Amino acid sequence: MSRVACVPRCLALLALTCGAPATHALEITAGDYEPLPLGASALLVYFQHADSSDFYQNGNKVSDRFKLRTDVSLLRYIHSFGLAENVVVEPQFILPYGHLHASGDASALGQTTGVGDLIVGAPVKWTLNTANKDIFSLAPYLYLPTGSYDRDDALNLGENRWRVLLQAAYIHHFNAQWSLDTAADVSWVSRNHDYTSAGVTLKQQARYEYQAYARYNLSPITHFAVGGGRVEGGRSAVDNVSLDDRADTTYVRLMATHMFAPSWQAQVEVGRDVEVEQGFKEKARLNLRLAKLF
Repeated sequence: MSRVACVPRCLALLALTCGAPATHALEITAGDYEPLPLGASALLVYFQHADSSDFYQNGNKVSDRFKLRTDVSLLRYIHSFGLAENVVVEPQFILPYGHLHASGDASALGQTTGVGDLIVGAPVKWTLNTANKDIFSLAPYLYLPTGSYDRDDALNLGENRWRVLLQAAYIHHFNAQWSLDTAADVSWVSRNHDYTSAGVTLKQQARYEYQAYARYNLSPITHFAVGGGRVEGGRSAVDNVSLDDRADTTYVRLMATHMFAPSWQAQVEVGRDVEVEQGFKEKARLNLRLAKLF
């Protein structure tokens, strides 16, 4: 399909499927599931920037000028409570705010700025009686439909629907220097009965994500990690007509984390998509995180 011929078809699909993936997904970073000290709190601020220009349908690149720039900030608060010996629960909330801007062949999508859906969660973390104190966690999250949403806009920070996500994580500590962080999650969404200017009903199947990171502790205050993940599922239907938009995306990440003061931590992460079946392919991603422990 030529680039010119694909533009109307791609825009029609994007008007139904494009949102703010940075606020819908729940990527981990290496070390996220290490328990906080009992009774401690953490306040984290994230900034995520991503650029995309290639657009795919059924594994084929149909345009290299469907440009989307995503800038999202997140505020996250966590507090640790003890449940039993070696078991803690860490209630938390995540509030996104961002800007999406489409250009090139995707310029008809326009741009938007607003608040994303509020996310509340309560990961439960077990410190296991293994040689190097491995960690296992089950983490339920609820996305509330509180974000900015306008059915007449193709781009929205809010989904106008409920989302429930269940994430399981395991950290295997090989020794004091090396560990492997793994996570898998599944999310389900309610129906959006006010979708697009026509007010149609959107429904979506379950979405799955798998992640793994090899982590190296250079010192007690500095670590590096490399890894990535895969997103699958999430096929959508509008008024019971399938969009044939099942996700199948693989990405890579490289990160560095450093405690530059006793209670302050900074993290830098870069990455990109390496394989995409449907939708935008991220050519570059930069994530920054600042954490205050108290």
